[in-house]
Amino acid sequence: MKKKKLLLSIACLSLFLSGCSAPPQTTTDGKEWQESWTAIGGNIGIDAPGQLTLLDVKEELAADGLYYATWVDGNSVPYENSDGDTVDLYDAQLYFLASETTSEKSAQENCSTWLAAAKATYDVLSETAITCNGQPYTLITYNCVGEDTPYDHGVSAFGTCGVNAVCIELTCLENYKEDLSSLLTRFLDGCHFSAD
Repeated sequence: MKKKKLLLSIACLSLFLSGCSAPPQTTTDGKEWQESWTAIGGNIGIDAPGQLTLLDVKEELAADGLYYATWVDGNSVPYENSDGDTVDLYDAQLYFLASETTSEKSAQENCSTWLAAAKATYDVLSETAITCNGQPYTLITYNCVGEDTPYDHGVSAFGTCGVNAVCIELTCLENYKEDLSSLLTRFLDGCHFSAD
């Protein structure tokens, strides 16, 4: 009996120390926070278009304030990547990277670093400013270059909201016929930032 009480106490203490917190109540644009949204960190909720399927959410770098999630569309085939690992390759894949920083300046620096890295990696075709769901983003379209990528082209968005920085990258195979800019815009319209 004492052992059960000890185990129960340890489990309760672990939950308390794990930092479980209540979800935000409202978004920056005044909407009520929805439990059905995919939570990214403690400040971002995603209501992705139904066309995209959530593949993975990773929080291994949460101690550093970094969060990563992926959504996919289409069929998958086995693909051997540059590390020699066999992975599932989808017709299109959306990568979502977010950082929760300690200041708006740090968020801006992260966003600028990610945008510069994308410009150095891809053959950029255009760069525009857009606003989705009340949030401003820099949007770039590009061709994927290099022998280590199976993807043909893509579109990415970079933005900040308070102390949060996000980089959203949507890339696809050559035969993918959807309009990437339209799909990414719909995804961004479903990105919500906490007002709490």
